[in-house]
Amino acid sequence: MKFLVRSLFLLMVIITFNACAQKNTIVGVWEVKTDLYQATYEIVEHKDAFFGKIHYYNDGITEYKGDNKKEDYFLTDVVLKDGKYVNGKMYMPDGSFYHVIFTLKDTETLEVLMTVEGAPYKETWKRQIPN
Repeated sequence: MKFLVRSLFLLMVIITFNACAQKNTIVGVWEVKTDLYQATYEIVEHKDAFFGKIHYYNDGITEYKGDNKKEDYFLTDVVLKDGKYVNGKMYMPDGSFYHVIFTLKDTETLEVLMTVEGAPYKETWKRQIPN
């Protein structure tokens, strides 16, 4: 009986740590609402780098719903270094890109810093809570 109780306790501890570890990364689905646009992006991890794809985008002129095509990937080459996610390139539809740095402010808030037309630009992304 003691073995069963200890095994269940150990299993619960492992599951809890695993869930916490996953929440402390930028991996997930993020909601963006600015004065310029609304979007839903997903960040995934592949081979020690992070990539982003578009689920939804609307700037009042263009509305786009991603359907898991190669063209939906807009963010590449992000790596974790000293607590920040750096070296990212955020591609625009015309093929140009912005360098981007992500900082996880807390488990639900991601600060996105880039340079747009020579000026620093910052956005805040909120983690989408699964239903």
